[in-house]
Amino acid sequence: MENYALVLGGGGAKGAYEVGVWKALRELNIPINIVTGTSVGALNGAMIVQGDFELVKDLWTSISFESIVKVERELVAMDEEKANILDRLSRIKDAISFGGFDVSPLRQLLNDIIDEKKIKESDIDLGIVTFSISDFKPLKIFKKDIPDGKLVDYLLASACFPAFKPQEIDNKKYIDGGVYDNIPISLALEKGAKKIIAVDISGPGITRLNGKKGADIIYIKNKDILGGVLEFDSEKAKINMEIGYYDTLKAFGKLKGNSYYIKPYQEEKKSKYEFIDKLEFEDLKKIYTFLGIDWNSKTAAPNKLILDVIIRTIRQYVDGKIDSSNIFPAMAEITAEQLEIDKKKTYTLDELIDEIIKKYEEIKNSDDFKQYVNNIKKLIMSRNQLEFDREIKKTLIEGKFLISYNTDFNDTDDRTKRFRRFIAVAFPKISIANMFISLLILNKNE
Repeated sequence: MENYALVLGGGGAKGAYEVGVWKALRELNIPINIVTGTSVGALNGAMIVQGDFELVKDLWTSISFESIVKVERELVAMDEEKANILDRLSRIKDAISFGGFDVSPLRQLLNDIIDEKKIKESDIDLGIVTFSISDFKPLKIFKKDIPDGKLVDYLLASACFPAFKPQEIDNKKYIDGGVYDNIPISLALEKGAKKIIAVDISGPGITRLNGKKGADIIYIKNKDILGGVLEFDSEKAKINMEIGYYDTLKAFGKLKGNSYYIKPYQEEKKSKYEFIDKLEFEDLKKIYTFLGIDWNSKTAAPNKLILDVIIRTIRQYVDGKIDSSNIFPAMAEITAEQLEIDKKKTYTLDELIDEIIKKYEEIKNSDDFKQYVNNIKKLIMSRNQLEFDREIKKTLIEGKFLISYNTDFNDTDDRTKRFRRFIAVAFPKISIANMFISLLILNKNE
């Protein structure tokens, strides 16, 4: 297998995600011969070149803000639950105004774990980016050009977040390399890399887009928020590590899905929900009817608007073009997302649908749902559009209840259809989720 260059972006505390990426690459036996990084990406990159996975994993799963920066005793002593957030922010602001946080704990940590000799002798090259405020220009440097005994200094220079005190090396001051290039693909290209894995953890800084033509680049990035750049917390780090692991498996085709991690079916197996494997013509007609759209008038302007909104929403959850095989899986993910089903684990499609049904039944059997249904009925029973418009302003829209409300495909009352059309345009994801659950129930009963 051809070697890859691994490019690690900056993002402070979100860097645990990159350790999850490394875990997956190890399991997949992806050969890495170049690692480039900026900021926390440089720190993680050094550990990858060093080859000590367990060490860096243990580090991230025990990390805290105090293990990175030296803070005032009063700030450390504050009760996390009771402390006034404005007071904490004020103290942090004061620290920055006096030149930034002292990162001597991070230096000590790196001195303890970085084996410079091992990194220098590794077959994997290491390149990092920092920015000299003395010369007002970036410094892109590979390990062979770093003087002996200075590796930790340059790593700290690359990871010198704006809230930290500038790092001084040989009478020059350096700050975080993210101000120049937060995802240094260019360094990998300089070394002749043709296949690149670029990890983006949405850190602050500049991402340079030039010079990437001709390279095969696999981007790994999570769509959700991984936390704050200074949110150093061991539990959050464990979660982000797991997400990075799953996202990498997805990038290499071992998992499917858009917002969820779906395990592919084995070739000999099919879904127990038979209709899920392929959208049939009759299913499509049922969906149109559910939305109150006459099949023969689907191109009429009001109907076209509804269909366009629904299709655009589904398209966000599909890689490539929408076809008969991916519509239902996309609808399942949208439904799971709207019902707030846990994203940080793997499912087969059947398992995800089982969770959807379980959540649906919990909602249907809740006292809150019964009360909400009474209010919705008053809205639906509005005698005309004017009355409906007036009532909707007084009605609290609760997504999970609307998803579970009126899942009867046979209810084609004009007032019901009017309400469904309103939801489709105003809250398309809720509408899609309602349709999907209705299809599940319909196919179960047939």
